[in-house]
Order: sequence, then structure tokens, then C-alpha cells
Amino acid sequence: MDNVGASLVEVTTNPIIQIINFNNNPGVSLSQCPFLGGKANDKFFFIDVATTGTSAGVYVDTFDTTLNKWETNTSFTGKPYQFEKRPWTVDGSTGKAYSFQQISGPIDIFDTVNLAWSNSSLIPQTYQTFASSSFSALYGPSQVLLSNGQILYFPSEPPSTLYTTGDNTMTNILSYSISTDSWKLINTTGQIPSKRSDYSVVSTLDGRVIMYGGTSNNLSATPSIVVLNTSTYTWSTPSEINPVGPLSSHTASMVNNYMTVAFGINNNKNNKNVYKLDISDSLTYKWSLLSSYDDLTSNSGPNNNLIIAIAINVGIIVIGILSYGGYTMYKKKTRLSKNYIPT
Repeated sequence: MDNVGASLVEVTTNPIIQIINFNNNPGVSLSQCPFLGGKANDKFFFIDVATTGTSAGVYVDTFDTTLNKWETNTSFTGKPYQFEKRPWTVDGSTGKAYSFQQISGPIDIFDTVNLAWSNSSLIPQTYQTFASSSFSALYGPSQVLLSNGQILYFPSEPPSTLYTTGDNTMTNILSYSISTDSWKLINTTGQIPSKRSDYSVVSTLDGRVIMYGGTSNNLSATPSIVVLNTSTYTWSTPSEINPVGPLSSHTASMVNNYMTVAFGINNNKNNKNVYKLDISDSLTYKWSLLSSYDDLTSNSGPNNNLIIAIAINVGIIVIGILSYGGYTMYKKKTRLSKNYIPT
């Protein structure tokens, strides 16, 4: 999630993590992909599938970080085209959140200020083949919102060799304009990375997109960091100082010149650390440890595990709003991987 120039926080050279206590409200949906919105950009929205009780097919719950208060089953107008618990991208200037819930459908748009659903235009038929072969049908594409109002959707490695395509690189990126409601396919150049899965992308103030971590061919993706210059759509690979290793299934957040990375997997082990990446030098990025946690969930039941994961991850709010989706998504992937067969 990107919070470049965020007004909620003040970033110093040694940011401090503050944990926000989410009261365990049994009526809350606790969706896997919460996001920040509202008039003051200070509410977390939790949207989840509703099997009964609403014709819209979803519940919307919110947590006000200023009042430290839950509001459950929030009223709204309209309904999503399709809801599959996929990640969201939020335009902080309008409060509108965007999610590619179904590859063959439009983008679902939720206005967090007016609490209303709408949809984008459909992907043009000429781009449908690219989208269906490049984006994960299970978790959706990795996405990032640029300051010019474009959402970039990045390809992912197919979940099985049965679904390999001719081009295994990130040469092409699908782009959606939130201002013109239009689509285009962007061709990239430079040190083009191969497709990977379970990685993160964030945008910077000066128009860079930082892609970090993930896996490729069941191994850690290399290089671990690649950068896309969105002025020229050219890929490059920066140098790293004190590298922490390639994480996967993690979360990443950008505030000014710092990217924070939390949780996920590091060398086949759960990562309990939060790292900070200083990107102020565009050629050389510097890693440092921001915070480390004990395994607080080891003696808790399933429901408590989820609450603790939220509290820890949302605690990054002091230096940027970091969704807990990566951590819980990793837990879900771990459970699914034993029985999942691509379809």
C-alpha cells in the first residue's frame, strides 16, 4: 500500500512502531484485505462475502482509528460486480478504492466517503488474452496507483507449468486510468524481470515503482529488487546495502523515501521482523531492521491469531498504513497449497 506524502504521519530517520488495539468485535467480518479510506483517510474498511442477509452479497465493516471504534454492517448503495476477497488500491484524494475482483470483469469501485459501489469499463477484448494468461485467478494481479491516476497491474507467474505462456517476463503491463475509465497495454524495456509470484509493488514520490521479493520457479526471485521508471517504463536493478534476503507473501508500504516490509516468508521460515528500506539514493538502496516481534500467536486460538496479526501489522500506521493482508494471505496459502489444483 502506498502512502507517499501521507499527512497522517511524520516520518523520521528512526520511525517508531505504534500498535493500534483492535477490539475483538465478534460481529466484524475481518476480511483478508482491509484498506484505508473515509473523509479524513482514517478509517479501515473490512469487506467480506455475505452469504445471507443482504442482496449485495457483501458486508462492510469499518474501524475508526481516531475514535477507536467499530461500525459493523455499514449501509451502502449499489453492489459489487463480483467479490472474491482480492486486494484494493485506494485513491486518497477521492476516497475511492479499486479492486480487480474478477479477471474477465470490470474493476469494482467502492467510494469510502459516500459509501457507494460502481464499476469500471470492461477490459477491451484485445487485452483479454493477456489478462487471463498473466494474472493470478486465485489472488488477482499485483497493483499500484501512480500519482497521474493510472493503476498498473503486473503479471504473475502461473501457478502450474500447465499454464505457462510464451513470454515469461514482465515485458507488458496492463494499465487502467481512473480519470478516463480507459485501458491500455504498456510495453516496457531495460532489465526486464521474469514473472514472479507472492511479491509486492509500491510507488514512490518521483515516479518509481519498486518490485520486491516473491518466488519464481519455486525459488526466491532474483534480483530481489527491481525498479520501474514510469516516465520511460524502463526496468533497472539498484544495488542493495545490508540486504535482508528475498521475502515472499509479505506486505510492503511506502512513505516518502522509506519502504517498510513486514511478515511473509524468508528462506522457508516465517518472518517476524519489520524492515525499512531507504530509497533516497535512486541507485543504492539501504536496508535496516525496524522492529522484531516474538511469536505472540503461539499460544492463542485461531480467532486470537487473526486479531493479533491485525494489531501488529496495522501498527505500522505510525510510519505508513500497512494492511495485514500479506500475513493472513500467507496463512491461507499455506492451508490451500496442500489441496489446491489450478483450474
